[in-house]
Amino acid sequence: MDAVLFITLIFAILYLTIALILLAFPQPKAQKIKPRMRVAVLIAMRNEQEYIGDCLTSLSRQDYDPEFFDVFILDDRSADRSPEIAREFTGRFSNFHLISVKNELPGLKGKMNVLAQGLKQIDHELVLITDADCVAPKTWISRMVSYFSPEVGMAGALTVLYPFDESAVSNPQKNLFAKVQALDWIFLQTLASANSNAGKPITILGNNFAFRKETYEQVGGFEAVGFSVTEDFALMEAVRKKTSWKIIHTLDPENSIYSHPSPDLRSFFRQRYRWIKGGKSVRPWGLFILSFSVITHLLILVSSLLSIANLFTVLSLFILLTTDFAILTAPLKKLRLVALLKHFIWFELFYFAYLLVFGVFFFLPLKVRWKGRNLS
Repeated sequence: MDAVLFITLIFAILYLTIALILLAFPQPKAQKIKPRMRVAVLIAMRNEQEYIGDCLTSLSRQDYDPEFFDVFILDDRSADRSPEIAREFTGRFSNFHLISVKNELPGLKGKMNVLAQGLKQIDHELVLITDADCVAPKTWISRMVSYFSPEVGMAGALTVLYPFDESAVSNPQKNLFAKVQALDWIFLQTLASANSNAGKPITILGNNFAFRKETYEQVGGFEAVGFSVTEDFALMEAVRKKTSWKIIHTLDPENSIYSHPSPDLRSFFRQRYRWIKGGKSVRPWGLFILSFSVITHLLILVSSLLSIANLFTVLSLFILLTTDFAILTAPLKKLRLVALLKHFIWFELFYFAYLLVFGVFFFLPLKVRWKGRNLS
């Protein structure tokens, strides 16, 4: 038993060390002189009548010159009022466009198919991707553009599941489950950003990222990338492997967006399983980081069950909790959401639980569903 407890302490110390090293790398900086780039904002939409109005309203209020950006709403055979709501905006704003996607490109389906078809119809220099249930601050486009120095080909940004600008969101979720998910997303994205800053990008979120059209074409587009249930990750990996473009990940309130959290455990499970399924081809470094985190948490759980009062167990748990708390603190301060930290223990319990559950489900051949469709 003592050997297990000692090994747990070693893993906890290494967990802290790796986090400190990664977080020490500097964040990417926005350019002081904002370049003028022609921007296309792409939104894949399928049955989003509850959210699409807020999304498009936020995009209509951008501080970027409307002559330099277009919004393309890509309707994937919606059966609700989503297209009708979108047409209200295309009628009011000349740079808003509704495109109906009614077929699938060979080898593609789901969101990847929708985005691929939208990308065929644009010739803009920069492409920004968000989802129909997201709300962007007025600085979103201009701030994203400012990060594209000549060597940057792709940029990820923060998605927050708790409203930091409540005036722009209708009926935001504020229950405990929503707050725990908000902490979870910020935690994971902070680690993703740290890895990108270290020159080892491991993931990017598909509801808030951008890339040069030139970069996309250089990898052959989604058709050459091949179908994946996580089109964002697949495209990032293609850019990383096939090009010399730099991939960055920002933690900046001015280009962070709000997205609605999963309403229940079932939808949360489906979302995370889709991430796991699509991320199985993660680079070795990413697999190491994920595996090390799972093993460390598992060891601490086992040690706690063996002897919660043991000094090694107490030290291990203290180191892990302190590390995770520190990872969350800086981005929450930037977003002025430090109050969420009072739910930190609930987040840790939830994080422990789903890490172990998905550590098992990683190996199971379950079907992936997106917007009411089976994708695998």
